[in-house]
Amino acid sequence: MESLAFLLVLEAIGILSFPLARFCAPRLRDGGYSIARLLGIMCITLVAFVLSSLHLLPLAMGMYAGLFVLGISAVYFIRRNGRDQKFSHDMVLQEGVFLSAFILAAVFLMHKPEIYFAYSEDFMDSAFLQSVLRAGVLPLPDPWFAGTALPYYYLGHLAAAALVMLSGVKAGIGYNLAVAAFFATAVQAAYGIGINVSGKRVYGILSAFLVMVLGFPAGFVQLLAYLGKTDIMQFYTFPGPLSEWLVSFDFTAAARVIPDTITLYPFYTFLQGDLHAHFISIPFFLAFAGLCLALSQEFSLSTFSAAILVTGFLAGINAWTLPVSLSLIALTGYHATRDKVFLSLIVLECCAFLVLLSQGEIGIVDVGQKTGLSAFLLIFGGFAGLSLLYLADSHRFSREDILLAGVVIVAGILSFSLHFPLAMLALFAVPFFARAWYQNEYPALFAGLALLLVLFCEIFFINDPYGPPAERMNTILKFYLQAWALWAIACVYFLFRIRKRVLVAAAVVLLAIMAVHPVCSVIAMPHPEYMGKTANLTLDGTEWLREQKPDEYEALCRLGAMAGNADVVLEAPGDAYTYSSRVPVFTGLPTVIGWRTHEIMWGRDWTDIEERCADVHRMYTGGEERSALFAKYNVRYVFIGETERKQYGSDLENLTRYDGVSLVFRKGDAEVYRVL
Repeated sequence: MESLAFLLVLEAIGILSFPLARFCAPRLRDGGYSIARLLGIMCITLVAFVLSSLHLLPLAMGMYAGLFVLGISAVYFIRRNGRDQKFSHDMVLQEGVFLSAFILAAVFLMHKPEIYFAYSEDFMDSAFLQSVLRAGVLPLPDPWFAGTALPYYYLGHLAAAALVMLSGVKAGIGYNLAVAAFFATAVQAAYGIGINVSGKRVYGILSAFLVMVLGFPAGFVQLLAYLGKTDIMQFYTFPGPLSEWLVSFDFTAAARVIPDTITLYPFYTFLQGDLHAHFISIPFFLAFAGLCLALSQEFSLSTFSAAILVTGFLAGINAWTLPVSLSLIALTGYHATRDKVFLSLIVLECCAFLVLLSQGEIGIVDVGQKTGLSAFLLIFGGFAGLSLLYLADSHRFSREDILLAGVVIVAGILSFSLHFPLAMLALFAVPFFARAWYQNEYPALFAGLALLLVLFCEIFFINDPYGPPAERMNTILKFYLQAWALWAIACVYFLFRIRKRVLVAAAVVLLAIMAVHPVCSVIAMPHPEYMGKTANLTLDGTEWLREQKPDEYEALCRLGAMAGNADVVLEAPGDAYTYSSRVPVFTGLPTVIGWRTHEIMWGRDWTDIEERCADVHRMYTGGEERSALFAKYNVRYVFIGETERKQYGSDLENLTRYDGVSLVFRKGDAEVYRVL
């Protein structure tokens, strides 16, 4: 019933949002229906964000106010353009695509529902979601650094919380349903992109698979290593039968073909099941791409304003999308109007880049860290192949091609001699921009921008707290995912334009190669070795905790029920990807210090973190100074479980005998004390 309530909320938002989407993107072939639900979620979230940030309404009431505003906008646009709001057969098909994707995603997540601490960011994302559900007003408090505002983008978690609040589902179930919802809306948006670049439904289905399902060609190389019974590059053979190879398939190997980095594609991020910022941003990025497609056909103020608003919203979900989104909207505006004022936005971005470079916020990649051509092809080889097929199909050979071939050969020799093989991407991008500008093939622009984005990652990196040799890990992770989405959109258009049968056959082979990694990952990922080993099929992400740590589960449930929304809970400091800092994860209540490395990544100073860790140690094991420290951090409850017993051992007796706390719950080794 909870899944049904959640789905009904999604359907209601989709219906109420269609008139708004029709107004924002009237030039789209599907009338904007493919992005309507996402625009509705954005509208509800932004209204709640503004009202709560200004302390005009509590956050929960702000969600209902956002839904009310969405309903009012639907009435207004229906009365204004009533005859244009009719539902078509394609909208019914789109609903089928959305529902199918949602149901399949939910079924998969039932096999790996765990909000788990290892191999993922589940603990962080659940802490954010639970904190939003408890928050009275914004800004959102940091669940792992009590008494401060969260210094990290969380608008995506606010959007997920809106769906959870409006449907009334349990947070542990809502976490997984939100993952399924964002995946399904992304699939629908990708379907709409296929319809809008081709006008044919079959390309809508193909677009949904190409953008949101197909993955790295590296998976095919892993299959070759198994079939050939020999190691290929960094992929190793497997001695057992095919069934055992599939179950034990190393899905992480393809994500680490570039040393000291991680690369992802959309379906892989979904399979991980994290409600993380880079995953939540995918459907809204596709909605933004849909608005740009509409803008490229005919410039209108409503479409441009909607694209700007989505750009800002995307930045609140995942700040790494801002440079790419601004560049795309500037290039799209220029393509539609030929007005150079749009290119001034690119100039401003370049100025900001130079300032950040001079201040050390952007670093330069060492020669020894350049990505090899083989690694590039293991990630983007499928798209590169489809792009070459498109160029070959539509190219008319002439004498100038001999000169062009010479330039390419010389450039290739120079790039390899300088140990910079991907410098060739600059040349590869030229024909796509040329076709966008001079032959009015706008979707080719997406491929050119994707190539330049990959090239950027070969020269520069965003200087974050990760030190050598992983200093460009975040840059590769965040920008490659956007490059994947852009290039996938372009390849949908390329497939539509390819006509020669032999090239079509080659394209089918490339698509099959790209299907190997996601198919094998679907089989391997629910394996108990990687997850929390929940015994039963469920969407409740806390079920594994109830089964494996029943005492702590009951203690956390009791704590969440008895504590006030802003009450600070004391627990042991945590380390990333360990079973620690779990009070905010399962209750939304803030703790003094959580996963320390994550706080460093969010911009905290290490001395402040060390101070809090030392204070927590004194509160658990110290003497009379404990009272002053409780007051310093406004601690109202103290939690003792397996993590605290491992860390402090018999020293905990100093706390349990302290007359300033009172035992309010005990079961097994789990205890909760109230500070008097």
